[in-house]
Formats: sequence, structure tokens, C-alpha cells
Amino acid sequence: MDKYDRETLVAELRERGVAYLAPSDAASVDPPPSDAALILALLEQPDSRLRMGLVPLFIRHPLLAADVARLAAEIDPPLRLDLQTYYQAAVYLQRLWRSRLGFYLDTSVLLPDLFSAEMGLPPAHERHGKVGLYDLADGWQARSRYPFDRLAEINQTFEHFVGQLEIEGIRPEYA
Repeated sequence: MDKYDRETLVAELRERGVAYLAPSDAASVDPPPSDAALILALLEQPDSRLRMGLVPLFIRHPLLAADVARLAAEIDPPLRLDLQTYYQAAVYLQRLWRSRLGFYLDTSVLLPDLFSAEMGLPPAHERHGKVGLYDLADGWQARSRYPFDRLAEINQTFEHFVGQLEIEGIRPEYA
């Protein structure tokens, strides 16, 4: 049995501004004690939609990069690669859609490009993250035992998140 149930993780994501996952009335019971513990709990979830929730979580909270760097140094290689993949997806999406995100979020703090070199991917600034995003998705697809279109999954997650931001109507002061 998972240490944290799905409802708790959905509620914890919602508390941190990632609210597009159902059920919207989920309650947090015995939540993870820290952001790092939440990240780890999401990584270990069998539900791929919950794991993908890491991408908008990182976009919404770029200061979590410090927790990501610490966790990456401590966890086993397969889980580390998963963490790096979700994190790099957020890095590339944040740069690719920076103008669009700027309508709803403060985009002055960019996620640092922590893993592109280590993963053999293009740097985040290359073509505003587009090349890296495509290469990341191709690599993820190649090592996956499931036939999902990883680029479509990443883009769909981003669209759900932006849809949530549009509904919320939150605008930074400078917008």
C-alpha cells in the first residue's frame, strides 16, 4: 500500500496551486511533512496523472528546484531519472510558454536547468526549450515499456494547468 493515498496527494497539490486533478473536494489526511516528501510521494505513485502533477508544481513553484537537486542526489538511479525527467519537462515548458504563463504567473524566476547536460539534452535556452522538450519526450518514450505518446502527455498536462490558471483568473501585478 502506498504511504500516501491519492486523495491526500491531490489535496496537497491543490494546496500548492495545482488544482486541475479530480476529485476537487479531496481532503488531505496525514499529509507529507515537507515539499521534498511530497515530491517523493508523487514520484512513487502508480497513477501517471499524479506523477505528471509534478510538472505544473515545479512551474508554479520554481524555488522547489533546491528540493529537487537535494532529492536527486539521495534517491536510487531509476527514481532519479524519473525526477529529472519531470523536472526537465517543467524547465523546458516554462521557457517555451513563458509569455503565455506570464499572463497568470510571475515568470521572473526561471527553474534552473539542473539536468539537461547530465541527461544528454539540449540546454533549456536553446530555441526557448522546444528542442529540449522534444528530445526529452523522445528519450522518455524510448525507455518506456508503455506505448504512450510522452510529448502529447506533457503537452496535455500543461494545457490542463493553463486551463486551471485561466479559470482562476489570477494575474500578476505587472500584467
